[in-house]
Amino acid sequence: MKLFLIVHGTVQGVGYRHFVSRAAFSNGIEGVVRNVSDGSVEILAEGNPDNLKAFEKEINISVKYGVQVFNIERFEEEDPNFPKEIRKYQGFEIEGE
Repeated sequence: MKLFLIVHGTVQGVGYRHFVSRAAFSNGIEGVVRNVSDGSVEILAEGNPDNLKAFEKEINISVKYGVQVFNIERFEEEDPNFPKEIRKYQGFEIEGE
């Protein structure tokens, strides 16, 4: 199963992409995380449904003096807003590093 997530909040400049990468590794998720110019973070995640559910729950965090996730937009592969040009990822990558 593949998901495309757009995370809104205070998620840039606070170590969120590295946090997401660790959460992906611990949940057996493959894909990529990247910053977007509007201040959000995009995540393409692939894994089994149970692992993806645990991953989504783990990345939806708010820390008093750090990450503040306000909401996460969620798109499944069948959704028209799901990115069309997707390559196969080996492991989980942080784009822009």
